[in-house]
Amino acid sequence: MPAIEDPLPRDVLLALQEDRRTEAIVLLRMRKGISEDEAEARIDRYLEENPPTRLRGAGIIARSKLNALIWLGLIVMMALVYLLLVS
Repeated sequence: MPAIEDPLPRDVLLALQEDRRTEAIVLLRMRKGISEDEAEARIDRYLEENPPTRLRGAGIIARSKLNALIWLGLIVMMALVYLLLVS
């Protein structure tokens, strides 16, 4: 029967969510006091069991306020161009 591992620390999970695998390994080593190979194996196991999801569509806009402002600016600019061309 496989042993149940401790859950990964929150900062390690955050690094993995932001696609910073190397930083997650370093953080895990510091938090748990384990070897680099063991930390890498735990990260790999976690990623196999919980594959990262890529944001799409509205999720990207919600993730970044700057991105949302850029999209809003583009939409307004397109509306203005449309109004200029129609009139």
